[in-house]
Amino acid sequence: MTRGACYPSRVTPLRLAPLALLGLLAAGCGKDSRAASQGHDGLVAPAQHADCGHSACGSNFFLDATPTGDCAAGATCSLTIKLVATGEFHINEDYPYKFKADDAPGVEFLGADAAGKNVFSKAASDWKKKDEKSGAMTVAFRAADKGPKSVGGTFKLSVCSAQTCQLEQQQVEATVAVR
Repeated sequence: MTRGACYPSRVTPLRLAPLALLGLLAAGCGKDSRAASQGHDGLVAPAQHADCGHSACGSNFFLDATPTGDCAAGATCSLTIKLVATGEFHINEDYPYKFKADDAPGVEFLGADAAGKNVFSKAASDWKKKDEKSGAMTVAFRAADKGPKSVGGTFKLSVCSAQTCQLEQQQVEATVAVR
């Protein structure tokens, strides 16, 4: 660093390092990694990994996908995808909740939605609101043979606060033990 004739420099690189480190830590504090992926249209990119203890998590909700009861090969089985709004958010009663199952080897989906057997929706009565903060989608399927089956797909959902509504698409997956 060169010093001007009138202003001697008391700032050295050694004194700036702790300040720069503090600035970087403060800038990252409180930021959600999903915030960067949120666009202006309110849709958030699907979660790549659910490291939150649930099947998928968003900034104001979480999803849990669990098999419903026992599942036998050749019988009708089901998976429940539960949506829980968190904080000041609640379930959006007007939203057309929908789950589109991905193709899975040895699994036949039994959806009644007009869009296809792999689509489950509020319109087809697959979605049930439990209370102000939660609801569940039931996904019916039939497994051709015994063994673990991966059932997954994209869940379209919405949660609202008094100020705003979020429209989200989350990838959800669960393993069902077929006996």
